[in-house]
Amino acid sequence: GDGWACSVTCTNGEGSGVVVPGTGIHVNNMMGEQDLSPLGFFTHPPGRRLPSMMAPTVVLGADGAPELVLGSAGSNRIRSALLQVIVNVLDRGMVAADAVDAPRLHFEDGLVYAEPGIDGAALEASGRTLAWFRERNLFFGGCQAVEREPATGELHGGGDPRRGGAVVAA
Repeated sequence: GDGWACSVTCTNGEGSGVVVPGTGIHVNNMMGEQDLSPLGFFTHPPGRRLPSMMAPTVVLGADGAPELVLGSAGSNRIRSALLQVIVNVLDRGMVAADAVDAPRLHFEDGLVYAEPGIDGAALEASGRTLAWFRERNLFFGGCQAVEREPATGELHGGGDPRRGGAVVAA
């Protein structure tokens, strides 16, 4: 009601297989995630803060009020998923649901991974190698977004179908 917003990303990574006795809490295995620990298990220096790909995001409008709030699962594809949803909403004028649902691409290790619906002609013409997915895939993240229309304050949401996302409006 006051126009505040919050974005939260919760993760268990791939999961460690360890549950803390008596708590039901499943412990994460962040040290085993290749993008965070590229040299392998147990190579992260002791005492150093563990990096994270999580990037819960709030985009503020010209008036300083939240305009778009989003977050995504997806390891090192989080940033590309968030960026594409932001561009879809702010630059392409899509509503949150369409922006989240739109086809995505991701550049990594010299390859451009792409979902059906991406126009890859310019990328291929520039010499990029494209790795095409046959259908929309959870590889490209699991972005959830809420958009606030500045003029009316009306909220629109997008739940990523790649990971069973949903939107509930009250």
